[in-house]
Amino acid sequence: MWYFECMFMELIDNPTRKAITLALKKRGSLSVEELSKVVRITPMGVRQHLLVLERNGIVEYITKRRGVGRPGYLYRLTEKAGGLFPNGYADFSLDILKDIEKYEGREKVDELFRRRTERIVSEKIKTFSEKSVLSQRVSALAEMLSSEGGIVELEEDDKDFKLKQFNCPLPKVASRFREACACDFRLLQALVGEGVPIQQQQTLADGALHCLYLIPKET
Repeated sequence: MWYFECMFMELIDNPTRKAITLALKKRGSLSVEELSKVVRITPMGVRQHLLVLERNGIVEYITKRRGVGRPGYLYRLTEKAGGLFPNGYADFSLDILKDIEKYEGREKVDELFRRRTERIVSEKIKTFSEKSVLSQRVSALAEMLSSEGGIVELEEDDKDFKLKQFNCPLPKVASRFREACACDFRLLQALVGEGVPIQQQQTLADGALHCLYLIPKET
């Protein structure tokens, strides 16, 4: 069994990393010494937490000259870290899709989702096509979903890979517009390869505990 937990899970269970992230959100950029004073732990401890955050793509550092001598380093949040903070984007997206459905028809909504799938496939297909082994492509799918904020679990038995996703980026959108689930399915199918028939066994939008995709080892 392989686990690909979203980068946010480490923060949820760690108050110090939460405090560091919040401080950087409020102040923009801070040095290790400044963060040490804010979260009240040693600079060494701050560096250890920053390494975890940096590894997960949440923080990055920039150099800052301080006159003569070695440059200092300031840490700041990455663009990806924006997903850590509550926002109204989900409701905003849902309202836009509702307006499109009302004024341009449901077919237009489906077209938008299909175009999104085509765009992502065009961006990712080269990387996936370079992986000749199915297990590598399946693992890459799990890593891709995880990097986008998914809580993902990948299992396998003698016949199938079982790809599970325990959270949905836009649950309200998926519940109202099932085209979103179809879009995700088409995306995974295109990246793993059309010759490998994926089965979408269940979805969060249907009330399941997780989305489940079965990927056969032999076709």
